[in-house]
Amino acid sequence: MANELPLKGKTVLVTRNKKQAASFQKKVEALGGTAVSASLITFQEALPGECADSLREDLSEPGWLVFTSVNGVRFFFSYLAEHGVTVPDRKKIAAVGEKTARALKKRGLTADVMPDEYVAECLADTLKLHAAVTEPITVMKGNLSRDVIKTELEPLGYQIREWVLYHTIQDEKGMAELRQAASRSHFDYITFTSSSAVHTFMHAVGDGEKVWENHGTAYISIGPLTEKALLEYGISSHVPKTYTIEGMLDVMCSMSRKER
Repeated sequence: MANELPLKGKTVLVTRNKKQAASFQKKVEALGGTAVSASLITFQEALPGECADSLREDLSEPGWLVFTSVNGVRFFFSYLAEHGVTVPDRKKIAAVGEKTARALKKRGLTADVMPDEYVAECLADTLKLHAAVTEPITVMKGNLSRDVIKTELEPLGYQIREWVLYHTIQDEKGMAELRQAASRSHFDYITFTSSSAVHTFMHAVGDGEKVWENHGTAYISIGPLTEKALLEYGISSHVPKTYTIEGMLDVMCSMSRKER
């Protein structure tokens, strides 16, 4: 039974945005664990309506359309629908990872390329292999997304256009819920899917994370950038081989099984 429910008896803190946390929680519970949700960040539309004509012109040209997150896909299609912009049919599509590619497919777009590792550096390397220098590259991003693609490709002669579709902001209600949860719960695992969630978490709890760490709490990062953010606070974390929610669950299940 332990192998069937590897997270039985374990409490997992999910720090994802509320809209994205539900599926993570269900997967934790399906594995026998208890999931506590605290939404630390939320997202707001950032691209003004007056940019619609410029975006429409950009999308009408041949070249590459690059998505660096699932949120980028969501806000992109929301903006198109709101402002009557047609979904592009002359662009080649690049996605940072499988979740982003899946979100695109649900909306009728198929990713032409996707890196083996789901980080911006690998996405930039993939574009170098598949995109001609003469093909403009349009990047859909959030305000906290790094400029890796632009930094890596512009010196090589590529024309890079960036559209900031959404802002990442602190979820004040979620931060209050986190403080309440911290006062009454012990967490076996604390999970982070972004560096911005890490910084918001530390701001919300102050020195409380040290208490959890000293009581056997394990921190799980979705990838190297999130791991790096935790290290800024002197906290080590476990990172899956595949930078996905499923990879994080595999890490927690493996750790839990070893304890039995």
